[in-house]
Amino acid sequence: MLRFSFLQREGTSLAIDVAHAYLMGASDQSVAGGITHADGIVECKPPKGRAAALMLECETKEMGRLSIATCLLEQREQPYSLTLELARHRIKQFIAKCEDWQIWDHPAASDALAQWNEARRHFTAAMTTQDCAQADALSCRALVAGLKASERLAVAHAQVLMHRRYGKKAASTLVLGVRVDGRVNPAAVASALSAFDMINVPLRWSEIERTPGQFDFSGVETWIDWAATSGRTVLAGPIVDLRPGAMPAWIEAKRGEFSVLRDGIWKFAQAAGKALSGRVGMWDIAAGLNDNSWWSLNVEEMVEIARRASVGLRQARKDVPTLLEIVEPFGQAVASHTGAITPRALVDALVNDGIHLDCLLLQLVMGEATSGRVARDLLQVSALLDNYIPFRKPVFVEIGAPSTSTGEGSGYWRAPWSEKSQAIWASRIFSIAMSKPHVELVLWHRLVDGDGTQPRYGVIDRAKKVKATLPTLLKVRKALRAPIGPWQAPESAEKSEPKPS
Repeated sequence: MLRFSFLQREGTSLAIDVAHAYLMGASDQSVAGGITHADGIVECKPPKGRAAALMLECETKEMGRLSIATCLLEQREQPYSLTLELARHRIKQFIAKCEDWQIWDHPAASDALAQWNEARRHFTAAMTTQDCAQADALSCRALVAGLKASERLAVAHAQVLMHRRYGKKAASTLVLGVRVDGRVNPAAVASALSAFDMINVPLRWSEIERTPGQFDFSGVETWIDWAATSGRTVLAGPIVDLRPGAMPAWIEAKRGEFSVLRDGIWKFAQAAGKALSGRVGMWDIAAGLNDNSWWSLNVEEMVEIARRASVGLRQARKDVPTLLEIVEPFGQAVASHTGAITPRALVDALVNDGIHLDCLLLQLVMGEATSGRVARDLLQVSALLDNYIPFRKPVFVEIGAPSTSTGEGSGYWRAPWSEKSQAIWASRIFSIAMSKPHVELVLWHRLVDGDGTQPRYGVIDRAKKVKATLPTLLKVRKALRAPIGPWQAPESAEKSEPKPS
């Protein structure tokens, strides 16, 4: 048993929510176990005898509603102080990333280190006081200071790496992309599209093959033809999407029959390759193949599905690059779905089996009240991207956050979502991603807002009005079109880090 005490006292600036909480083991992998919260106690039931960490959403006035973790803790009956353990992990994580990045002595990190020292002082005071209420208040201060310190560290590290990477040379011509909606006429949004280097055109199998064996690509060819005439690279796919509604009804009716899925994907991939490969610059072969959230597969079947999609596409043209889309790169739901594996385990399995992958696409979409889209702080994002360096493959990063609140219980960064906070978040994540030497492109999640039932992820609204996020992205993109020179210390940390209001 792993138990935490947390009392929402008057004046406390921290609130918690266990709706999307999960347990983690070694290497930040999710592990099975029930989690409940009642009467000031969060009770967790990890596998017997195993240390575990708790990841849950915490809301503070200054930092927003973020999913953050405790350290790995031994099971015991006596409850741990939740706020103290959250602060402890954040202080520890700051130390770990400073060591990884070798940034302790760099002047760029001076403000982050000062903030971290403040977190340590509050943490030490919380550990030594005998007053429970005071200890809780000090732990909250330590946590907030630790979050501020770690975000400043992530930004500072990104600035240093950005100048190291692009100090003497410009970025490539393929840096910024966007996912479009095939139902929108590209001519109606052409001015906004001119800002992007790559266009991701989704291929919804359910709309293309409504009748078995009859393929209709007319719904996507308008976009693909527009991209070809305007000189934009097309990323088409995913070919395999195992979420409800993405597959034809006649395939969904036989959910669980692997042979039906395997043969259907083979024919669909062949048809897509034959119809579109001459106009497509890159294929997205599969999305969310590892998570078993709706259609369960074992590892061998995941590998076989990816192989069928890849080989089927490459029959038409072998020189078109392929990538794998990882929908939930933090892997938070893996332990709750039978047979699911971590995203990194899936990549390992595909590579070890000889399946050709030119690139990986990590989807970092935040701001919804679902487990896969909880909000994360900047250090978590930066650390996640570092985890994909060992694969030695180029990485694309798909990012997205809404411009309005998506409802009660949805996470947010710094301030409730608005056009301003969306734009500032976009600038931070874009810069952090492009500072990584293995990241080649950032893809914005959606060009145009959907209908009123969908989160407003677009960089233009339904009336085709441009939001603040688009010029913000373009400002970063423009800066990378020429060498940016060596790193120089900013005049003021506060000036270099604007805050949403």
